[in-house]
Amino acid sequence: MAKLRHFFIIMMLMVVVMTGNSVVWAATAPPTSVARAAELVDAATGKVLFQQNANAELPMASVTKLMTLYIAVKAVVQHKVSLSSLVPADEDAYHIGGSQIWLRPGERLTVDQMLKAIAVGSANDAAYALGAYLGGSETQFVAIMNQTARQLGMMHTHFVNPHGLPVRDHFTTAHDLAILGSAAVKYPLLLHYTSQWQDRTIRNGKGGSLWLINQNRLLRTYIGADGLKTGYTHAAGFCMVATARREGTRLIAVILGAPTSKLRFADAQALMTWGFLNYRTFKLATPSNLPKTLPVAHGAISSVMVALKRPVMMTVPTADWGHVSWRIETVPRLIAPVALQQEVGSVTVVVPNQPPLRIPIVATQTVRRVGFGELVWNYFWYIAQ
Repeated sequence: MAKLRHFFIIMMLMVVVMTGNSVVWAATAPPTSVARAAELVDAATGKVLFQQNANAELPMASVTKLMTLYIAVKAVVQHKVSLSSLVPADEDAYHIGGSQIWLRPGERLTVDQMLKAIAVGSANDAAYALGAYLGGSETQFVAIMNQTARQLGMMHTHFVNPHGLPVRDHFTTAHDLAILGSAAVKYPLLLHYTSQWQDRTIRNGKGGSLWLINQNRLLRTYIGADGLKTGYTHAAGFCMVATARREGTRLIAVILGAPTSKLRFADAQALMTWGFLNYRTFKLATPSNLPKTLPVAHGAISSVMVALKRPVMMTVPTADWGHVSWRIETVPRLIAPVALQQEVGSVTVVVPNQPPLRIPIVATQTVRRVGFGELVWNYFWYIAQ
């Protein structure tokens, strides 16, 4: 064993010497997954880094509640409801079964409490009550869930309830859940709830408080983890959508149908660790050499303010991180009128072994054209001052 270790050290030193005293990153093979389906994506770019049976339509158990949380948080952010709004429980919520906070018929909890119960305690009764409150009924809320899925591009997902208890025709894919996870992490409020590993703020009906424990143990064991949702039923197996953020890179790992809870977490952790080692998210919002304005001929003003149409987002292999370059091109002569969001140039980002990414440069204001008579008048007015 000692000889083998010494041989390994010597080989590593030879690599360093032969590469000019610099460390060379080589992409390692992705880990294997024991789950029925899995996927790993860069949340910022949507780049798929790993897939295994990712388009198979499978049950998702309580991972369903991620869509319920997503719709509810969007409603709060869009001021359709507030965190202090009171959500009533009915007989159906009371009899829902499974994981629950034992809502009583006629009882009201705030949206904030319901979100905690769903995100931390995976409470089926809270998911039902909140969904019925937001949609007007469970049926109407499920319609919103399916509509939202289509809008996000989740083309192989169908919801039948807001909580994930077993029922026919309730299914998704690992790829679709990666899409949902990438959309969900754009809301800090949602991550606020999914990152909590325990909660003791909800009554237990006996004068005390429930102690809700999040089943996502990665929150306590994996650096950067802050969500998103676990689930289990006999039919679905052990499932989860996991996310973590490290040094500006956020990854989403989806596991469907793992044989045990331990293997579910091991798969998610292994995939994200491999992803963080081998890929980074390149972000460029304002290149340092991007002009703030461009000159305009025959305009009411002599220049127009410009900016990137959208930030540059690319998933870059670690080996290529130091070789990213970009070039800026603008139109040789800009003549008024100039419309808002008119393309006036581009930034092209180049990464080895990847197609170049071109992002337009656009005008961020309008510039009207002035006629010859107005130009003459302005000239004489200027010299008369």
